[in-house]
Amino acid sequence: MQRTFAIFCLAYAGFVSQAYASDGTISFTGNISTTTCSISVAGSGNNGAITLPSISTKALSAALATAGTAPFSISLSGCTGAATQAAIWFENDSNVNAAGRLINTGTASNVDVAIYNTASSTPIPIGQTSSVFGSSGTAFPISSGSATLKYLAKYYATGVATAGTVVASVNYTVQYQ
Repeated sequence: MQRTFAIFCLAYAGFVSQAYASDGTISFTGNISTTTCSISVAGSGNNGAITLPSISTKALSAALATAGTAPFSISLSGCTGAATQAAIWFENDSNVNAAGRLINTGTASNVDVAIYNTASSTPIPIGQTSSVFGSSGTAFPISSGSATLKYLAKYYATGVATAGTVVASVNYTVQYQ
């Protein structure tokens, strides 16, 4: 009798675990483009390195101070397909803090790296905006199979900065429209 009861309980538990209620539905939409381009970040292929200028701690002596602007570009060439615009989606991952800036893994403290659209004094909030085309970085026209997407990188003080190295990185995806 006990064995029969135990088998019944195990069978019933299997049925119970399959019964659940749905609270809603999430739908996903997207677009896969036939457009492809060769990518060059600062003339170095798809993985580029940007050198920020050396600055004094005086320039970052208070939270929210920015200094050391380094312009950089992402060039697209040999573009095929019907897209007429390109934008960069800067990816949110472990290299990005909750404020949407790049985390410094170097020895300087109280310093992030922020990325800006060239015509803006507000950092691009990496990973904080929607994935709508151009929401992470300005959209640039593709003309004659090429485009140059221009940005700025700056040191961004989160407090009184201390001397040391600044090392940060960001992953990105080219969006086409």
